[in-house]
Amino acid sequence: MAIIPYVLRRIGTGNNNPDVEKFDVTGSESITTGDFVVVASGLLAKATSATTNEIVGLANFTLANGSSATTTNNYPVVLAKNVVIRMNFTNAGTKKTFTQADLYGSAYGISDAVTLNPDDTTGGFLQVVGYDNTKLTVDVVVTAAAQYLV
Repeated sequence: MAIIPYVLRRIGTGNNNPDVEKFDVTGSESITTGDFVVVASGLLAKATSATTNEIVGLANFTLANGSSATTTNNYPVVLAKNVVIRMNFTNAGTKKTFTQADLYGSAYGISDAVTLNPDDTTGGFLQVVGYDNTKLTVDVVVTAAAQYLV
C-alpha cells in the first residue's frame, strides 16, 4: 500500500518536532502534501526523477498553481535537514529489495516526487537507514550535500 512520505523522527538533540519554513511557489506547479520539493530560482517546485537542485523537504500543503508564481510566502514545508523520512520504494526495476549491505551506503534518486528508485544511484540524494521489503518502504535521510539549508 502506498504511503505519503512523512518524517519518522528527528536526528539529534531536542524535541522530535521537525522544522517548518514557508516558501513562495513557482508558476504552473502542482504540489501535493508529501511531495519532495526543491528551490529553483528562489521559488519552490516539485522534485522530479531528474532532480538536480537541493532538496528543501516535504510539502505540507496541496496547491495547483496558475501560470504565475505565488509570492505570499505562505506555503509550509517540513525541512529535510536532520530528519528520517519514511517513504515507498518501487520494485518495478532490477533492484526489488534492500539488504543490510544497502544501509548507509549508496545515495538513491526518486522515480517521482514521493517514491524512491532503487535502480537510480547516479546523482542520488537519499541514503537508506532502514527498510521493510514487505511493505515496500524505506527510511531515508537526505544526504548533507543535497540539503537546502534554510
